[in-house]
Amino acid sequence: MTRHQTTLSYGIVVLQVFLILFSLLDPQALPSAFSYAGKFHPLLLHLPITLGIILLPLSIWIHKINNAPVKAAFKTVLLYNALLATTTALGGLFLSSNNEYDQDTLFNHKWSGVGIALFSHALVYIYPLLEFKQKYWNLSIASSIALLIFGSHYGGTLTHGEDFLSFNSKEEIKNLIPVIDKQTTVYEAGIQPILNAKCVSCHNDQKKKGGLNFSSVEQTLKGGKHGAIWTAGDPSKSEFIQRLLLELDDKKHMPPKGKSQLLSDEIALFSSWVQQGADVKKTFLSLSNEDTLKLIIDQLHARIPTKKEEKIYSFKSASADDIASLNTPFRRVIPLAFNSPALSIKFYLKEKFNIELLKECAKINKQVVEINLSTMPVDDKILPILAEFEHLERINLNGTLVTGTNFSALAKLKFLEQVSLTGTAIDKKALEQLANTKSLKKVFIWNTQVSETDIVELQKKYSSIQWDKGYIPNPSEILKLTPPYPINREKTILEPGESISLKHPLPGVTIRYSLDGTSPDTLQGSVYTKPIPANGLIRIISVATNNGWLSSNLSDYTFFQKGFSVDSAVLLNEPDNRYKKAGAKALIDLTKGFVDNLGMNWLGFREKSMKAGFHFSNNPMLKQIVMSMADNTGAYVFPPTQITIRGGSNAKNMKTIGTLTPEMPTAYRGNSVLPYVIPLVPGNYAYIEIEAQNITKLPKWHNGKGEKGWVFVDEVFFY
Repeated sequence: MTRHQTTLSYGIVVLQVFLILFSLLDPQALPSAFSYAGKFHPLLLHLPITLGIILLPLSIWIHKINNAPVKAAFKTVLLYNALLATTTALGGLFLSSNNEYDQDTLFNHKWSGVGIALFSHALVYIYPLLEFKQKYWNLSIASSIALLIFGSHYGGTLTHGEDFLSFNSKEEIKNLIPVIDKQTTVYEAGIQPILNAKCVSCHNDQKKKGGLNFSSVEQTLKGGKHGAIWTAGDPSKSEFIQRLLLELDDKKHMPPKGKSQLLSDEIALFSSWVQQGADVKKTFLSLSNEDTLKLIIDQLHARIPTKKEEKIYSFKSASADDIASLNTPFRRVIPLAFNSPALSIKFYLKEKFNIELLKECAKINKQVVEINLSTMPVDDKILPILAEFEHLERINLNGTLVTGTNFSALAKLKFLEQVSLTGTAIDKKALEQLANTKSLKKVFIWNTQVSETDIVELQKKYSSIQWDKGYIPNPSEILKLTPPYPINREKTILEPGESISLKHPLPGVTIRYSLDGTSPDTLQGSVYTKPIPANGLIRIISVATNNGWLSSNLSDYTFFQKGFSVDSAVLLNEPDNRYKKAGAKALIDLTKGFVDNLGMNWLGFREKSMKAGFHFSNNPMLKQIVMSMADNTGAYVFPPTQITIRGGSNAKNMKTIGTLTPEMPTAYRGNSVLPYVIPLVPGNYAYIEIEAQNITKLPKWHNGKGEKGWVFVDEVFFY
């Protein structure tokens, strides 16, 4: 060896001594500085992996040219390969000190990394011995590559999950929405898919940052190092939601900067779900159409694909010409999935239907797995024809004249799994015939002649079949009403003289309301009988009541009346970059924001106070100003400590004309939009300047005590 190679080799030996010693220690006993050094592990690991893999072809090439200087240089390459492998293994040990990884997988990865480092250095000394025994030397390098792949597999498992480097070709799209059935919970339908898409990469069975594992509802409910991640019924006290709403540059913000962030409606879903009790057992189909959770989840489902099992069929595809010839405005034949030979047939416009339209499909009867005859004028004569489609899996006969007197004709279908018979005249006797179809799994029998007693008997006798009767109310169950709401919930800024109409979807419900901030109930509050006139600022708290029902939760809506028009507005202090999309226009555009989505129609101030100027060309007689502001204590959004209004003929000629000191919260409270009314010294003003000072130190009861709070404003009204 040259002097340089010898020095390098000694240095590697020293590093490997440290490597073995640290490997035998508890990683958590290492000083925090070592954990920071471990962050370089992901940056270094690609170098020894690449170099280790190219050693084999490089060695074969060197052997062929048989050049002494090149062989000497190759020894130096082997030394640097050992140095990189040892340094990377040390970094991995330091990184493991945060205890956020699956210990069994970590054990395998750690010791395979140590093995790679030691074996890489051993190659330096093996090479002179096997230089002329190419077969054995290549076998040594191949062994090091195998060890490298083994260690990399466990490293990939730690960061990316099971089978990251396995030969399993199964593909899993984790953020897909599950197929919704009556057992599907709200958590499964909306919460888990978002966690899978945005959180599970760092919080899973192998990698548990903060001690959290979001891979399943059971693991999620265990919480992390700081306990439960949400407080049922109170989003403001739920650490998970607090972290979602933190500034992106905040170290506690989740997901971290650089990771895919949650969208505003996804955050709103978590907030609403926690507000409603964070019930992991509540089913999605039990939600009313007006429920906030259902509305948000439906939006998510519209843009995220539904998870479906992709079935593989062994039969050949039908002729493209045959399919094309069968497609008409009243009959559509389409593939069940992209590149799938399985076909679905659906019929349209019952006035144009005749049985020949189905018989003509005999040319593709081996490929059809789904036939939809819903509302078509067909009766029991259709059943023997359907039985000729040998691979049929699903039949929809909803709203037809089928009675099922010859359901036995379908018994020959070996793959039939589902039949829909909603709104037909079928009875228990007919269903017993249908049950003889051995492959049958599910039958929809809503609005039929089948009684509840019949269903019980069918379920007992044919337990392998799911007899879906839909929702059957329990006579002794007392249901809770949904809250009343304004007919136009999006319109919260009204014209002078405009009224507010309340609504409830259930006829006969009594709506009680208050305008003074008190909570109405079955006895207290005004009974709503006609639209409520809106004169200036108005807050309507309402409740729905009815005999035999539990009263609804309170609904709380604040409405603003348009004031004097503002010619222009200017921001004198810049908002935070994340919350200034619309600029000063946001304060006078008559577009309200929603407290659960601070990213839209809001201006957020933290480093500086909210300060803005407003110009009026007609010098209106102003008597008061109303500021619409967000109140979200869990996200550090507090009332301003002081609101100061100055006015005059221009920006250089002003005096203080109004002040307000809002009351500070003494504990976490629900999120809301609060109006602050500031009385003014009446006068004609061409220019108004408003400053709202954010709290500089959050109170001791708050998790962020001592930190700066936020002020959020979405609209300013002048009266």
